[in-house]
Amino acid sequence: MKVAVESNDGKTIKSPLDETKGYLIFDVEDADIKGIEYRSKNDFRRRNKKAVGNSNAKSLLCDCGIVITRGMDRNHLSELKKNGVDVFVTFNKHAEDALRACIKERLMTEQLVH
Repeated sequence: MKVAVESNDGKTIKSPLDETKGYLIFDVEDADIKGIEYRSKNDFRRRNKKAVGNSNAKSLLCDCGIVITRGMDRNHLSELKKNGVDVFVTFNKHAEDALRACIKERLMTEQLVH
């Protein structure tokens, strides 16, 4: 399963007050991180001139089952949930720490899907 983390620098989770510039995408299998990539909204826009608004984020996250955030607006939250994406809110600033907390919670509640 792929898990997206809102990040503007590719290491930490962005502040809820800042605009999201991109996402760290973790490929998780059996609670282990198998791969990491960074997807920038700007790179996506350059490749896909027709993408606008939250459809940009929707396309960037089309293969992700969970988005980790430190906070987001209700419209974006509703759109993600409508598209079957779970949202995990954290106070962690470091992406991998937040990912591990999310995995731990999912394993404890048996919601982690491969």
